[in-house]
Amino acid sequence: IEYMDRGCFEIIDQAGRLMGHFIKMFGADSPLVNKGWDIKLKIEALPGLAKLPDTLQYHVNNLFPAVLPKAVMELGRAQNRHHHILTTMGDYGDGSLDSFEERFNKFREQHKSNLDVHELTSPSENNGANAFRYVAAAAFQTYCVGKNLEGISVDYALPKNDSRAPTLPPSTKDRLAKRMRYSHFACNVVHEDLAYERGVDTHGAKMELKRVVDEERGGGLPSEHGHGTEYLAPPQTKKRWME
Repeated sequence: IEYMDRGCFEIIDQAGRLMGHFIKMFGADSPLVNKGWDIKLKIEALPGLAKLPDTLQYHVNNLFPAVLPKAVMELGRAQNRHHHILTTMGDYGDGSLDSFEERFNKFREQHKSNLDVHELTSPSENNGANAFRYVAAAAFQTYCVGKNLEGISVDYALPKNDSRAPTLPPSTKDRLAKRMRYSHFACNVVHEDLAYERGVDTHGAKMELKRVVDEERGGGLPSEHGHGTEYLAPPQTKKRWME
């Protein structure tokens, strides 16, 4: 189950169509996708060409159709819809799919005024939705380069009963151009990318955001899926694991 907010939806559509269609066509695990990424990195390593691939991708973006189906694009663009969830369900022979559908339909009926649903029924629609989510981070970089903005990325964990976006520092909030948040739904690890106008102390903004997460919201940093293995786990976490 994948979650993305409105900012994430808009940035991917405005800067990730080329990448999205490439992955939609060949699949994220295709050697062609890996080869294409390697070529991009080699071009960026050449003197004076660091921004060329992303600049080109940004400016040709609208030459390509939307990666998502038309019905999903209409839902995403609706002015009163700011949160989006992509759910994939399977049947493991124990009635889990029937149980999910029963509970989901009940929830849908209870919240029908606040909930829109589109079922992806074809391989093309499924591949498009998965590719759209897959290119989120890369699309953010392309968006920043194309718009001449400075971007920062932060991963953090929030308490399970509080998923509100952390408050940004007043010194930079007015110069924030775009903010996108995405995560695995029901996972308290949030991936957040923020694009600022040129001239903002982005390192300071990042440190202040981390301070708010840690001190005011009771969150955890750093926090990714390698927490405690690729990153240093907090003392209380280590103690709990050892008990």
